[in-house]
Amino acid sequence: MALAEATSLSDPVAAATIRAEAILDALRKRPDAYLIAIAGIPGSGKTTLCDVLKSHRPDAVVVPMDGYHRPRCHLDAEGMRRRGAQFTFDSASCRADLERLKQTRSGLFPTFDHAGKDPKPDMIRVTPSVPLIIVEGIYILMREWRLERLFDLRVFLDCELDVATERLTLRHVACGISQTVEDARHRALTNDRLNSLEILADGCRERADLVLLG
Repeated sequence: MALAEATSLSDPVAAATIRAEAILDALRKRPDAYLIAIAGIPGSGKTTLCDVLKSHRPDAVVVPMDGYHRPRCHLDAEGMRRRGAQFTFDSASCRADLERLKQTRSGLFPTFDHAGKDPKPDMIRVTPSVPLIIVEGIYILMREWRLERLFDLRVFLDCELDVATERLTLRHVACGISQTVEDARHRALTNDRLNSLEILADGCRERADLVLLG
C-alpha cells in the first residue's frame, strides 16, 4: 500500500487535481488496468475526484455505487433514517453486475442523485470499447461486499472525520435531505459518521493499493 499526500488546500478541485495526478501516475505503471476502485468515507471527495479523473481520461466510464441504493419504497422507517448505511444498499446486485462487467467488458448500470432520491436503472452503458472503468463508492472495499478481487487498482481517500462532517452538512442542505444546517449536522453525526467508523474499522483503508491523504 502506497501513501500519497494530496493537499491541505481548502479548494476541493485543487485537492482532487493533485489526487488525480497520483492515480494517473499509478495507472501509467499498470497499463492493463481496467477496473479501478475509488473508495473512502462519506464526504472524502470521491465524486469530485472522479469528475477530475474523467476530464483527464474522457475515454473512461464512472460507475457510482450510489446507483445501488435501495429504493425508498423498499425501506422501513429505520432504513429511511439510516439511509446510506450498508443495509440500505443492494450489494448483491452491485457485485453481480461488476463480476459480469469484468468478464464481458459490457453492461448497463444505475445512477443516483441526492436530489432525485431514488436510483435510475440502466442509465450508464459500458461497451467493450471502453478501456477504463472507475467504480466509486464508500463500501466497495468492504469485506462483506466481496469486490476487492475484481479491481486492478484500489484507491482509498483519507479524510479527517470533522472535515467530512462539515462537507456532508452542507451537502445535505444543498440536496434537500435536511431543511436546516442543524438537522443536516445531526444527520451527518448520527448516520454518516457511524458509516465512516464502520468503513475504517473494517480495514478498507488498509485494503487499498494507494491511499491519498488530504
